Amino acid sequence: MPMFDSNKEPKKTSETVVGHDVTLTGSLKSDGNIQVNGKVKGKVITKNDILIGEKAVIDGSLKAKNIVVTGMVKGNLEALEDLEISPSGKVFGDVLTKNFIIKKGAIFTGKSTMGEGEAKEMQPVYELEEEAKKPEEKTKKK
Repeated sequence: MPMFDSNKEPKKTSETVVGHDVTLTGSLKSDGNIQVNGKVKGKVITKNDILIGEKAVIDGSLKAKNIVVTGMVKGNLEALEDLEISPSGKVFGDVLTKNFIIKKGAIFTGKSTMGEGEAKEMQPVYELEEEAKKPEEKTKKK
């Protein structure tokens, strides 16, 4: 994985870090590496790499060059190169990536699309849920 050397030491430092005690609601966009150790509800997008820490909880979509999940993600993930779910990682959502690595012990529930072909952009899970609720709201108003 480009974010790590063979001995699992980080090659590059994260330019943006969401700490253990931080809860972020909204979109997080960067051109540099992002490391999330806290909670995020919303999109996380970067042109480089995303590392989801072991105690991190993400409720939203991720898009990056490479993604490593050691915590929990409830949402769609799009990695231009590699996406790895470590033994402690949990992903509940659809995956679009060139290379998909699921380590023994990891949890993955969703659909995966792999390869180098042109891929359509996936809609974040929370946006799909909001669209699904709209017909119910119309019924309740009557």
